[in-house]
Amino acid sequence: MVYISQGNRRMSVPTFSLPAEKTCPGSTHLCRKYCYSKKAEKAWKNVLPCRMNNMYESNSTKFVDNVVKIIKKKKPKYFRIHESGDFYSQDYLDKWFEIIEKCPEVTFLAYTQCYNMNFSHKPDNLNLYWTVWPDSKDVPKEGLYAYVVDNGKGKIPKYKTKPTGFNCSKGMGSKVKCENCKHCLEGKGNVIFKIH
Repeated sequence: MVYISQGNRRMSVPTFSLPAEKTCPGSTHLCRKYCYSKKAEKAWKNVLPCRMNNMYESNSTKFVDNVVKIIKKKKPKYFRIHESGDFYSQDYLDKWFEIIEKCPEVTFLAYTQCYNMNFSHKPDNLNLYWTVWPDSKDVPKEGLYAYVVDNGKGKIPKYKTKPTGFNCSKGMGSKVKCENCKHCLEGKGNVIFKIH
């Protein structure tokens, strides 16, 4: 059984997640050190088992059909791939491309640090953001970027070149929900997140 989260107080967009760090081959040292997704796995006992189950299911030959069936039943306007985890293999990424193509009425959102995978067949209804930390290497030259910056406490170093984009207040005490802002959901441009 595939587990689709219906979201939380900041975002009620349906989300498919995987275990933090274990499925993040492109993650940097800073990303692993300040990973917010690991906090949820420690805080709530059901989170990690659901994510582990999703990882198992993602290797199934029925994964594409199962996820498409759930999405078609829920009929969301937006769907987020990974609040936790990342595209851990090309085969897995290609499965998501197939799912997205079978759900043209839905706008998908994903953040990734897997810069070395083949995204050339990315469907038009996927808004893909390259997640960038100060220690990221080989960042693609084109696309949308999600920069992670310090929260004012001096935990992570500054970038050599100051990132530009929309300053998101998610995770910083804001009550604005993602589906009300829609900046990332609709791929309106680069975004800057403070670590939280």
